Amino acid sequence: MGSADITIRQLRYFVAVAEERNFRLAAARLNLSQPPLTRRIQDLERDLGVELFSRAGNRIELTEAGRFVLAEARATVAQAERVREVARQAGRGEAGSLRMAVVSSALFVPAFREAVMAFQRDHPGVVLDLAQTTSRGALDAFRQRKVDMCVIRRAGPRLDEFHHAVIARDRLMLVLPSNHAKARAEKAPLEEVAKERFMILSNESSIALYRQIMDVWARAGVTPQIALRAENALPILGLVATGFGNAILPSVLQGMRMPNVVWKDIEMDEKWTASAITMIYRTDAPAEKILARFVAYVGQSPPR
Repeated sequence: MGSADITIRQLRYFVAVAEERNFRLAAARLNLSQPPLTRRIQDLERDLGVELFSRAGNRIELTEAGRFVLAEARATVAQAERVREVARQAGRGEAGSLRMAVVSSALFVPAFREAVMAFQRDHPGVVLDLAQTTSRGALDAFRQRKVDMCVIRRAGPRLDEFHHAVIARDRLMLVLPSNHAKARAEKAPLEEVAKERFMILSNESSIALYRQIMDVWARAGVTPQIALRAENALPILGLVATGFGNAILPSVLQGMRMPNVVWKDIEMDEKWTASAITMIYRTDAPAEKILARFVAYVGQSPPR
């Protein structure tokens, strides 16, 4: 044998003998008889080409080479134990990674946000690989098996072809500066603000949401005066706060807590402003056990 054939077991035996300074005690610790242990240490010394112990009767001491080897052996054995534990954790669904694609709204959904925090607290060995994208982008990634689950906004089409669960229900709301004339109104009809400047999320950044917002305008029988399009809601809310214009956005985004902004119900049948945020997941994902655990965490909070 050569040094390349040194095994973790040999190193574990060596560490035990080095720590006990006695073959008999080390053998008892390892649940071995003494002769096989002695032969294993002799084999290790032969493989390494150095003496690890100096022997004087029943007493043994580490040689200088033995002291250097002991430090490395302990590190190697510890790493091997770490590999074994990681494998066990992965088998139990407690280690690995979970790939997910989500729309920005998902980050403001209590059920999802709380699930992420609780899951990471309870499963520190799992990396949540999260990508923020559009509903279409998330679905495409899911269908191409690039992600194990996704969270999207759906206002209409059914999702019977997938395993899915609604994790939040929200509605479109009118977003106004706090000093707006309608700021104190309980509800606001769109025809009364249609001639004012409006901002909207771009079609490319959120197709489903864009279509629903434009459908709401169409059902109100008015055309908005769109002055600005943005990729996400944060700049829109910031500009509403300055009085630049108004917007229609999902109610879940109230979680951004932008000052000088008020959210008002739109005076319209709620079925046209309502939408659902849905989690879609596969049951045959590579990280099947991890995914099942995460889905269970999300399911602990009812949609609200």
